Amino acid sequence: MAMFSGVPLALAQIAYHRYQLGVGAMVLSGLVVELLTRQPLALLFYIAWAGMSGVLAGELVRRRKDFSTSLFAISLQMLAFSAFSMGFFYLRTGGKILQELRKELFQTFDQVVHLYLQNSPAAIPSVDQQLILKMEPDLFSSFLSLLPGVFVSCVLLTSLVLMGMVKGILSRKSEDMPGYGIDHWVLWDPMIFLLILSLAMIAVPSHLSRVTGINLFFSIGILYVGQGAGVIVSYAKSRKLGRLFWIISATFILLQPLILLLLGIVGVLDVWVDFRKIRPSKDDQSTEA
Repeated sequence: MAMFSGVPLALAQIAYHRYQLGVGAMVLSGLVVELLTRQPLALLFYIAWAGMSGVLAGELVRRRKDFSTSLFAISLQMLAFSAFSMGFFYLRTGGKILQELRKELFQTFDQVVHLYLQNSPAAIPSVDQQLILKMEPDLFSSFLSLLPGVFVSCVLLTSLVLMGMVKGILSRKSEDMPGYGIDHWVLWDPMIFLLILSLAMIAVPSHLSRVTGINLFFSIGILYVGQGAGVIVSYAKSRKLGRLFWIISATFILLQPLILLLLGIVGVLDVWVDFRKIRPSKDDQSTEA
């Protein structure tokens, strides 16, 4: 919900910024979330992920900020607001909020484990089931250690979806679109060494190194998923593929998240192959020098 509901807020902010319609829509939609869930934390995370990010994205696009600046500004806003909210509630509750969140997460984790044991494609012997249940607390601790990377990657993915869709919609409405979209967006090439470093850290036989490497891999890898998506979007635009292509693509991504892995591989290969031919050639670089 957060990944997509910020899009109309961004478009409203671009079209009606003088009336701040985006802010009004954010408040109204936030009240709807509060009425449906009656959970203050759900409302706060919605405001951070969908409301404020949507309004900020619209304003950055309206001011013709480039894609990378907008992407990292929106991500920083979501991280900062979430950290501030959690810190505020942590101080107000004397740390009890973390205990409650851990308890709820463990209950969800326990349900997933039991569902897996009950509905596994291959029958799991009772001895192995008991072993898995015995190891469940350790598995849960490992899961918690990976949450920072998962959280950061979700924030970056939300920003990529938001900026990509807003730029895409504006480009279909008018040729005079402010700035370039995800189809012309490329990461700084030396960032690939951070991805390689994360893989090297995972290979080190140390728990701290592996956990740090996996979290870094999640955070950097999702950016290459966005670069891979830019390659696909560029190809689709050059071939003038219609709306049916986008509907089918979105459906496949929602039904099979492993497609994100394929997009990440395409994004990494783009560093060397340059599928879109938008990086300056060596001749151009030597001429500029």
